[in-house]
Amino acid sequence: MTIKAKAAPGIQVPQEDNPRRYIGPDEVVTVARSAYYLRQVRAGDLLIVPDDEATTAVKKGKAVDAVMGDSEEANRGKS
Repeated sequence: MTIKAKAAPGIQVPQEDNPRRYIGPDEVVTVARSAYYLRQVRAGDLLIVPDDEATTAVKKGKAVDAVMGDSEEANRGKS
């Protein structure tokens, strides 16, 4: 499974398969839904971009919930 993502403003995220290449805030890329990229989303360095809004990033919290699902939200102590 893949996700579309871009870096948060002012951040460059190293690619999982090539740490010398970066995902920047100005480009939307398709990446694998791997533990590496999900950690970057949780840290706020990577933003999920919905398919229907490929040029607009969603807010960090909503992006994490959309990718992780509702069960993860309960584990974080939110209701």
